[in-house]
Parts: sequence; C-alpha cells; structure tokens
Amino acid sequence: MKVALCSDYFYPKIGGITIHIEGLAKCLEKRGHDVIIVTRKAKFDYSWHGLNVVRIGSLFKSSQTIDVPDTLEMERVIRDFKPDIIHSHHAFSPISLYSLYVGRKLGIKTVLTNHSIQFFYDFDILWKPSSILLFPIRQLINNADHIIAVSHAAAQFIRYFTSKDVTVIPNGINVGEFMPEAKEFDGKSILFVGRFVYRKGLHRLLLIMEHVVKENRDANLTVAGSGYLSPILKTAIKTLNLDKNITVKVKPTKSELIKLYQKANVFVMPSVYGESFGIVLLEAMASKTPVVATEQGGIREIISDGETGLLVKKEDADKMCEKILMLLKDRDYCKQISEKAFQKVKEYDWSMVAEKIEKLYEN
Repeated sequence: MKVALCSDYFYPKIGGITIHIEGLAKCLEKRGHDVIIVTRKAKFDYSWHGLNVVRIGSLFKSSQTIDVPDTLEMERVIRDFKPDIIHSHHAFSPISLYSLYVGRKLGIKTVLTNHSIQFFYDFDILWKPSSILLFPIRQLINNADHIIAVSHAAAQFIRYFTSKDVTVIPNGINVGEFMPEAKEFDGKSILFVGRFVYRKGLHRLLLIMEHVVKENRDANLTVAGSGYLSPILKTAIKTLNLDKNITVKVKPTKSELIKLYQKANVFVMPSVYGESFGIVLLEAMASKTPVVATEQGGIREIISDGETGLLVKKEDADKMCEKILMLLKDRDYCKQISEKAFQKVKEYDWSMVAEKIEKLYEN
C-alpha cells in the first residue's frame, strides 16, 4: 500500500505530532508499505531518520504553521506519488486540511487524525456555536473519508466539527527503546520533558520545586525541551534560588532524552490545559519512571490514579508537591507504580497501534 502522511508538523518542529508521524512512518515501512511524508519547507537536515520526506513551498515563503501551502505543488506531489491513502495529521492546519481536499478531488481515500484539544474542549456552549462560525474548516474536515482521534478527549473535541464517525486510536511508542536494563531510584531525580510554553505548566513546576527543596534539599529537577519561555527560564530559576536544584537541557538529542528518562526517579507533567494525550507519559512509563500529572484532557485516559501513576487537580500545587515528595521517599511504592505502568504501556507499542491504523486503511 502507498501512504502519504501529510502535515504542517514535522521536523524541525518538535512535539507529539512530529514524534507520532515519524513512528508511524517507520512502522508502516517495516510492515511493507511505501510511505512519503508531505510537509512544509524548512532549513533542516532530515536525512538522519531515513524517511522519504517531500517538502513543499508556501505562499509567503515562511515556515509558520499558518502560512498557506503552495497548493499546485502539493497537488503535483500527490499526483506523482499516486497514494492509495492520504493520511492527514492535525485537524486545524493548512497542509492537513488541503491534502483532504486534494484526496477528494483525485478520488483518493483519506484519513484525518485529530491530535489536539483546546481549552474547555468539552464545553458545548462555547464550541457548538464556534464550530458553526468556522464552517469553512468544517467543510474541509468533512472531506475526510474517516477520522481518527488519539484519545476520547480529542474525539469529543473534533465531533464539534464533523458528523462523521470517529475512531479512537492512541499514539504509539517503541517500548524497547526506552526500557532500562535496571532501574535505580536515587530519591532525588525529577524530570520534566516538554515545550517551554505556558500551557505545559512549567511556571507552576518551578514554584512547586521551591517547596519540594525545603523538604528534600538533594532534590534535582531536570527540565528538557525548548520554547518561547526559554529566555526567562534561567532568570526565574535564579530568582527562586534554585540554581543548585534545577538543570535545564535545551533540545536534547533522542539518546540524551532516553538517558534522562531512565535516570529519573519521578516524571512530572503539570499541564494547565490542552493535553489531548501526552506521548511523554508513554516515554516515562516505558522507562519505568513513575508519573505525577495533572488530571485533565487525555491524561486521565492513560494514567489510572494510584495504579499506573498519580493524578492531581491542576490548581492543587500543594498536592502535586506532596505526591512528588512521596515518590522520592518511598522506593517500594515507586517500584510498584512503575511496574504496573510498564505493563500498561505495552498496549501502546507501535507494533500494536500501527496494526490498528493499517486495518482502518484496508477497510
């Protein structure tokens, strides 16, 4: 089968959609399919992952997600490749939406995966009228022959924009890639991985660390990622007198990231809103690192509180501090949580997730 994965989100953009597309493409190729990734032009050496990436220009010659793609070039790429399936990723970005239109125009079957939710994603009074006002997007989304959502939360949100059936197929992970040979709990290592942006709650985590350090002077938080908060992050750490307790790793490599996960005693996800899934949760679980996360969005579908991780209300900073300290102190409880999480994460291995997507293609 020939599959075109189309999205505005691919390297050098970093995030869950990029990781998903890379993992899906590699798994589909292993299963004998011919895959191309259609995305926008960018200054980036993408030869290292060995995937067939076709980059198209945009109207205003920028790499911004909202820039309109060169529609003629995109249509030519699709015509030349002659895919059996166009699989678009992210329901609200130009390349994804236009690729659905091209598929309808050329008589090619199309699939759309919704990876996102917005604030108050389940608030009918807000999103029902909003979706009517955004009827051009509704029309483009409805060009899809079938829609996938990465979680029930993402499915609920996309249903405001379509009457089509939505199938929930989660994100995937290569579990073996993150699995440690032996897990050591040092009683001090805390990890945050994600974009340095407001909705990820990093600002809250810094304030929580103030209280954690008062109880455990050896506690050390590693913050790994990048984003628009980067310029003020180090200043904030210094202002809070946490220089000795917080380490910042900007844009770590994949191998560096895996080592951080495997070393960590606790993984913290303090997101404020907008988490449709959270691939970092799977990465932590596969690394046998117990998770403390806010109870919102798709996070609740992955983590069972008290069994495969610990959940707290997003506004309850004291409770998050308490849970982090508990895991740092109680090695046996850490092991109990991490082992159950590791058994759970096997359900998300790409070998299983890709099979579900492949069956949907065939249907």
